[in-house]
Amino acid sequence: MTGVLIKIVSSIFYLISGLLWKRILPRGLNYHLIFYRTIFSILFSLVVISAFSFIDDGGASIGRFLKASLNDWFFALAICFFSFYGLYYFTNALKHGRYTVVAPFISMAALFSFVTAYFLYDEVVGLNAVLSFIFLFGALVYHQFTYLQTFRLSKEIYLCLLCSLFWGVSFVLYPISIKAFGVYNFSLILELCVLLSCVYLTVLKENTLKLTLPNKADLKVCFWIGLCVAGGNVGANYSLENIPIYLNIIIAVLFEAVMILAGLYWFKEKLRIRDWVLVAGITVGAVLLML
Repeated sequence: MTGVLIKIVSSIFYLISGLLWKRILPRGLNYHLIFYRTIFSILFSLVVISAFSFIDDGGASIGRFLKASLNDWFFALAICFFSFYGLYYFTNALKHGRYTVVAPFISMAALFSFVTAYFLYDEVVGLNAVLSFIFLFGALVYHQFTYLQTFRLSKEIYLCLLCSLFWGVSFVLYPISIKAFGVYNFSLILELCVLLSCVYLTVLKENTLKLTLPNKADLKVCFWIGLCVAGGNVGANYSLENIPIYLNIIIAVLFEAVMILAGLYWFKEKLRIRDWVLVAGITVGAVLLML
């Protein structure tokens, strides 16, 4: 029961962070803003880890870092750097797309999670998985039919697909590293990799180590996003270790309705019929996949 409650709380944190992201992304480079929110999230993660340690011993100790093998370190770092691009494309999608479409579309990650789990853990493909694929793929084709006629995907959906791929695959792999490092240590490693990835992108794209400092108002928003991400990450990783993966995903899918209402209220976005079909297809498909 504790794991379910923590998962719900972490989903609320992620929901709030998504709303805050949408407000500041149009005014800056996404990886610059991610860098500053990560500084705050690392600091808050240390506080959250200390608080969670009283609830459960998730291995928040230096000893877990030292006992991990080189293979454990290599695998964890590879997963974390890979997962970063889920955040990178998610923020890009929010910057260029509509929140009420982008946020629910990330549930497509469930499909990528299923495919990864199938090949990694040799899971049996059941009827629900087949039906899920039909709903998800059918809704996507319907939504993008106009673009498919000219062999184009809208930028909004293209970025969502990339985000879902990176997050969906890495989600299934997290438990391997959580087992080696513990929930809290892995959460900290994840955030440090995000920070380094932002520096890497800045050097790659701009040939400099200088990251543009946001204005005071946007920096405050980064502060609050960092707080939400710290609580969301630690809570999500705790739940991933303590409750079944399918239950984690179902709870995330149920928050789609809240995301839609939040987007309609805060950003005054209008959903077309094909958008509702896409959201419905993703929701039904993701739930079927987890039954």
